[in-house]
Amino acid sequence: MKSLVERQVGTRIAKMLQDVQHRQGFVGHTDIARIANHVGEPVRVIQDVVSFFPHYRRTEPPRCRVAICRDMSCRLRGSMLAAEGLHALQQQVGDRELEVHEASCLGRCDRAPAMLVESLEQHPSLIVGRAVEEYRKIVEASLAGKPFETDSDLTTAEHTLRQGWIDCYRSTEDTSNTELAETAYRAVQAYVANPNPEGILGALKTAGLLGMGGAGAPAYSKWDEARLASGEAKYVVCNADESEPGTFKDREILLAAPHLVIEGMIMAGLVSGAEQGYLYIRHEYFEQIERVEQAIAAAEAIGACGSNIFQSGRTFRLEVFISPGGYVCGEQTALVEALEGKRSEPRNRPPELQTNGLYDQPTILNNVETFAWVPSILLRKPDPKNEDHLRSSTPPHNSPSTLSTATESESNRPWQGLWFRNSGTNRAKGRRMFSISGDVRRPGVYEVPCGISFGELLENIAGGMIAGEALQAVALSGPSGGFLPAILPEKTIRLPKRIDAEGRETAEYKYPKLSSEPTDIRHLPMDIDASREIGFMLGAGIVVYGSSADMLDQALACSQFYQRESCGKCVPCRLGSRKLVDVAQQLRVDPSSLSPERLEDVQLLARILRTTSICGLGQVASEPLRTYLRFFHPRTL
Repeated sequence: MKSLVERQVGTRIAKMLQDVQHRQGFVGHTDIARIANHVGEPVRVIQDVVSFFPHYRRTEPPRCRVAICRDMSCRLRGSMLAAEGLHALQQQVGDRELEVHEASCLGRCDRAPAMLVESLEQHPSLIVGRAVEEYRKIVEASLAGKPFETDSDLTTAEHTLRQGWIDCYRSTEDTSNTELAETAYRAVQAYVANPNPEGILGALKTAGLLGMGGAGAPAYSKWDEARLASGEAKYVVCNADESEPGTFKDREILLAAPHLVIEGMIMAGLVSGAEQGYLYIRHEYFEQIERVEQAIAAAEAIGACGSNIFQSGRTFRLEVFISPGGYVCGEQTALVEALEGKRSEPRNRPPELQTNGLYDQPTILNNVETFAWVPSILLRKPDPKNEDHLRSSTPPHNSPSTLSTATESESNRPWQGLWFRNSGTNRAKGRRMFSISGDVRRPGVYEVPCGISFGELLENIAGGMIAGEALQAVALSGPSGGFLPAILPEKTIRLPKRIDAEGRETAEYKYPKLSSEPTDIRHLPMDIDASREIGFMLGAGIVVYGSSADMLDQALACSQFYQRESCGKCVPCRLGSRKLVDVAQQLRVDPSSLSPERLEDVQLLARILRTTSICGLGQVASEPLRTYLRFFHPRTL
């Protein structure tokens, strides 16, 4: 069995490959041989990794490379028409001059359609929210060496997370280290002065903080299991891969409040005993990578991370790891495989990451938003008399330095420790962030109380439907949950239990009463636990479809997304995702091809994928087509 040091070589391999790809635009045979010789591994090991990830090229790139999104919101806004013009331009100028790639989600669904333009002479240029005919003109300008106007995520970060309390920790590039030391990392300072891991875990449990990456597991249980596990070393990993179509909240958090994420990771390290952390960010988030690296350097400068944290003798080092690409990397075990410099193929579980994670050592892996909530939850509680101020739209700006495990605070500042727990409806605790895009007036990232209705989020926060469109469908978890109609027909949802905030059964419904009668989807509560009871999937990425949307086209595109992004490790996903695309393509050619036998075949295939696939990708790959056939196909209505 390899030693821990030998196993860590894989991460060095991954970083060397990323450096070569970034520097020259491809990884050639000589580069692979050089890296293999440097780390003492066979050439085939390096080739195996390079061949898996889409970010690594094996041949010299053309002068200009273009990636244009083909999924969900961008598709609604005409990205495929723009792609047609770009493909025609590629044929005109030649493959050595231009390469056009129809990419999976680029994470800019709020400003669709999205495109990245890249060449060796310039950093990637982001183009979003333009008229369809502009995209070809911009690429023509790039080929001609002419300047063109680019876009930035920084512009949205200035006004995103609207009315959000997470805004209290907002930082900018020009925040000085002195200002940072005065306003940030108070939770870390308080902890190293008075370590109390049980108290921290208790605060997270009381707050009801769940994983915000999709699974919704209690954060405290992951931290505690890793804390109690034995190993040569321990690690903390933040999943900022965020490549689910329709999801872009982490993009905004990393720009608007990177220090919140960093402090949450430091606290996880201090509680568990980990001394090394990795922030795993998708390579398309180049502005976010730069902002986070700046924030880490600033945190190190004031002594908040690195060696001897605030003169305590404790160590926690943190670095950014840039993803080599692939949706499957969002699955937590596949992400760890990528960190280890391997093909990003999901692991069989158990064992779990908390005991056998990175390099087979205890590992805490949480989402960006989960870590971002931690410092606020841990800071001291306000006077309960001021609870009425908790819904104020003006966030506090000075962080108290006492953790919520201390005595009751006499402060009158409404901090999140109490506010997070008391926000939400029924059993739902706290706040969470949703990315909403598609046919809505104000697409963006919104921080809202858990358990509000979808209708409130759509109408009161996102501004309702765009002009001329009635609500036809909604994807409440990107493509993973499929599509739900505006009016759910009879017997499609289960009645939620009558349970109050303390877990007691009650005769009063805090959620709208859902029954076997046709139900307006606007009544559905936006809460993970409620969604499971009712029978639908709720994620962070919500895509709204108006009456003019072609739902078969969307179902086909989402099925193709899963087929392309499957790692191919397990047979059900590798073959099943291909069969789903075949069915959708046949329906596109001949809608009448949906016979009762074919419908039954799709339902059987969906059950097989859900029950036998290794990871969540295969388990949800059938949902776009299955829900289209159930709710939208003329022969099943």
